[in-house]
Amino acid sequence: MNEIMSIENLPVKYQTMLSRISDRFLIIERDARNFNKTQSQFMNHVMTVSQPTALRSMRQILAEIKRKKEALDEAYFKLRKKKVKQKKKKRLLETTTDPLDREMLEIEIAEIDSRIATTMGYVEGAIRSISSYMAQYDNLLEQIGKDELTEEDFEKDEERYHIMTAFTQALIAARARGGMIDEGNYIYFHQIGINGTMAQCEITSYLSNEGRMVAEGNAVPHDNVTRWLDDIADKYKGCAEAFTKARGLKLLDTNSCHK
Repeated sequence: MNEIMSIENLPVKYQTMLSRISDRFLIIERDARNFNKTQSQFMNHVMTVSQPTALRSMRQILAEIKRKKEALDEAYFKLRKKKVKQKKKKRLLETTTDPLDREMLEIEIAEIDSRIATTMGYVEGAIRSISSYMAQYDNLLEQIGKDELTEEDFEKDEERYHIMTAFTQALIAARARGGMIDEGNYIYFHQIGINGTMAQCEITSYLSNEGRMVAEGNAVPHDNVTRWLDDIADKYKGCAEAFTKARGLKLLDTNSCHK
C-alpha cells in the first residue's frame, strides 16, 4: 500500500482517498484473510458434499482434498520460484551502480513481495479448507465404524446410494408435478432394477403421509425425508444386483478392486 501512496501527479481528491484507504488498509487486509478460499465451510459441507450416503460423501471429500492438494503443490513451486527470483534480484541490486537500474530492481523486488504475500493468503485459505474436509472425513469414518475406506466398501455402497438418489430426485420432481414422477427418473429406476409403478406408489404414499401431517396441524421435519430414504434403501436392497444378474453380469468383482 505504501507503494501506491507514492504515486505521483494524482489529483488532490484521490490523494485524500488514498490516505483514507491507507489508514484502514491493514485492518481490511487482516479481515479479508478470512475469505481467501473459494467457498465457506457451509457451502463445502451442505452443497458440495450433499450425497445421501456416508461413503459417497467420503468419496467427494477425498476428491476435493486431492484437488486442493494439487493446487497447493502448484502454488508451492510457484512460491519457490518467486523467492529464487527475488534473491537473484537482491544479489544483483548489491552490485548494480546505475541509479535507474537500481530503482527498477527495487520495483521488481517489491512486486515479487506483493505477489508472494497475495499467494500466501490463498495458500492459507486452501490449507484451512483441507483441514476442514479432513475433519469431516474423520467424522464419517467414525460414523461407519471403520479406520479406513476400501474400494470394495465403496462399491458395495453404490447400490444404496443410487436407490436413495433416484427416490430423492423422483420425490423432488413429484412435488413440482402434482405427485407424478418424471420420465428421467422412471428411466433411472429401470436402470437400477426398480419397477417404475412401485416407485410411483412409494412416492404417492410418502406425499400422502406428509399431507396428512400438515392437515393435522403438524410441521414436517426435513429429516422425515432422510428417514424415509433409509427405509426405502433397505426395502429395495438387492434390486440392482438381481437386475444385473438377470442380464448375465456380476455386480461386483472383488478381484478387480484395489487392495
